[in-house]
Amino acid sequence: MGKTEWLVDSGASSHMTSVRNKFVSMKELKTPVRITIADGKKIDAVAMGTVGLKLMDGTSVTLSDVLYIPEVEGSLISVAKLAEKDVVAQFSKDKCVFRYGDATVMEAKRCGNVYKLKTVGDEVCHAATTSRKEPWAVVHARLGHIPFKRYEQLLTMARGQPSTVGRSAMRLVLR
Repeated sequence: MGKTEWLVDSGASSHMTSVRNKFVSMKELKTPVRITIADGKKIDAVAMGTVGLKLMDGTSVTLSDVLYIPEVEGSLISVAKLAEKDVVAQFSKDKCVFRYGDATVMEAKRCGNVYKLKTVGDEVCHAATTSRKEPWAVVHARLGHIPFKRYEQLLTMARGQPSTVGRSAMRLVLR
């Protein structure tokens, strides 16, 4: 598996990766967290943080609470962790579509018996974690002209965001 691919895993308890440079921010764990992988082997997560992904269609996604596990093969997206944020994974014979409400957040293609989310390059997508205040017109255009109500729904997925926002000054951080 390449450094730019993430496997969609319905059995994973957490998002995890062995690729350290994917992290936008990372905090070493005081005590390693022991993880049992599919083959029964036990490996240790040594850090946790936020990963910014730039998808093939140019959009950006931020995954929070991603475990850094040097021994794990590649990178895994936890369906369970996304479900905790009300993101629904819809599997079909050729792809897995992730939705939040009516909006498609990302899409993974089926390759053999696994679903792979391909990302652009090995660089961290820092744009996914900007915290500038932007006028509603700018945010509206960047998010594909979604309705204001849909934007408010997206903010409920964010950490550290106000539950109600005005159209004149909004933050772009989705975590």
